[in-house]
Amino acid sequence: MKQHRSTIWSVALLCGFCLQSAVVAQEEQITGSSTEQQESDRGKTGPRTVPCFEAIDRASSKQLEDKEFANLRGFARFWLTEDVVDLISPEERCTFLQLATDEERSQFIEQFWSRRAPDPTLLDNSFKQAHYERIVFADEKYGTQMPGWKTDRGRVYVTFGRPDSIESHRAGEKTGSPPEDGVETYQYSFEVWRYRHLEGVGEHVELEFVNPSESGDYHLAMPAEMKDELIFAPRYNLGRSSRVGVTAESAQSFELFIGPAPTPLVQFKDLEAMVVSRIVRDQVRFSYQIEFAKATNATTLARILVYLPSEQPSSPSNDGDSSTRFEVFGRISKPSGWVVETFERKISLDGRRNSAQYQPDSQFNAAIVPGTYRLAIAVKNMVTGKTGTLNTAIHVPSYEKINAKK
Repeated sequence: MKQHRSTIWSVALLCGFCLQSAVVAQEEQITGSSTEQQESDRGKTGPRTVPCFEAIDRASSKQLEDKEFANLRGFARFWLTEDVVDLISPEERCTFLQLATDEERSQFIEQFWSRRAPDPTLLDNSFKQAHYERIVFADEKYGTQMPGWKTDRGRVYVTFGRPDSIESHRAGEKTGSPPEDGVETYQYSFEVWRYRHLEGVGEHVELEFVNPSESGDYHLAMPAEMKDELIFAPRYNLGRSSRVGVTAESAQSFELFIGPAPTPLVQFKDLEAMVVSRIVRDQVRFSYQIEFAKATNATTLARILVYLPSEQPSSPSNDGDSSTRFEVFGRISKPSGWVVETFERKISLDGRRNSAQYQPDSQFNAAIVPGTYRLAIAVKNMVTGKTGTLNTAIHVPSYEKINAKK
C-alpha cells in the first residue's frame, strides 16, 4: 500500500506587515449622480467620524467588540463573517460593529469596496467582482457538507485565485511506478496546486490537498500553525496597489468617515438621464436574462445577460468595418431609490454571430443583498442614434432559496 509522498515546499514564511498608514475615507462631493439618488439622500443624517473601541488594553477592547458582535443580526452578521472575513481589517471590523443604522452599514460597505477598487473612478470594480466570482465558483466546485468557500481548497481559491496548474489523482489510480518500487496504486485521492507566485507567500508554491476519507473534503497537507500564518493569514488590501497586513496594536488608531462613498464617473450621460427619467424607448429592441448564483448568506450574485438585436443597420466605412456598435447602461436600485449597482459598456457586433447559438452579447455581474429591486437598462445604437429602454422589478433570492432549487 502506498505511503503518500510529502510535498516539496518552496515557500517563504510571511513577514509581519505593519499598517503603513491609517485609512480615512474622506467625504467627496458626488458628481454626476442621478436626481433619483439625490432625492434618496435628502433628509438623512450627515456623515460622522467613528473611532474604534477605546479601552485600557487590547483584551478589554476585544471584549467590547465581542459584545457588539453578539448584538448583530441578519445581513450585518453574515456580511462580516462570510463575505469579508479574510478581507476586513481589525480597524474596519471594529468600526462596522459600532454603526447604528442599516443606512450607515450600507454606506460603510460601499466605502469598503471603493477603497479596494483598482480605479475608484470606474463603475467596474474588478476586485469586488473577482472576489464574489471566486466565492461562487468555490461553492459550486468544492462544496460538500459545508459551503465550498469554507473548505481548504475553497479558501485558497478565493484568496489567491485559480492555480497555474493542478495535478489530480484518485484513490486506486495507477501510479506508473516500476513494479520493483512496490507502489502500484495511489492509496487515497489528492491534488497538488501549483502557483508561480503568491503575493506574501513566495515563488513556485506547491499546495497539496489530501482526501484520506474519500469524503470529497480535501484538506491542505500542512501543519495547522503554518496554514494560519502562511496561507490563511488575513490579507486586508487597504490600499489599491497591494495587500497590506495590519498589526493588532494599530487597531486603536483607526477612524472611518461614515458617509456616501464617492460616485464613479458615468460616461454615457444621455443613457443615464433616460434611466433616471424612466423614458420609454423601443427603437432598439433588446432582451435580457438574469441568473442568480448563491454566494453567501448575505449576498447573491446576479448575472445580467443582455442580448442585442442581430440585424441593425451599420454605417459604411472606408476601412470595411461592418460592425454595429452599442452603448449599454444599467442601474439596479432599491424601491426607495437608493442605487446599489450601476454598469455601462460599449459593445461591438461583427455581424458573424451564429444565430443557432443564442449567446449573450454582454454580461454584468452584481453582488447584492437578497430582496426586491428595480432594474433599468438603456441601449443606444451608436451608428443610428436609436435607443431602447427597459424598466422592470427583479426579486433577488436568498442563499437558502437558491440552494433549495438545487
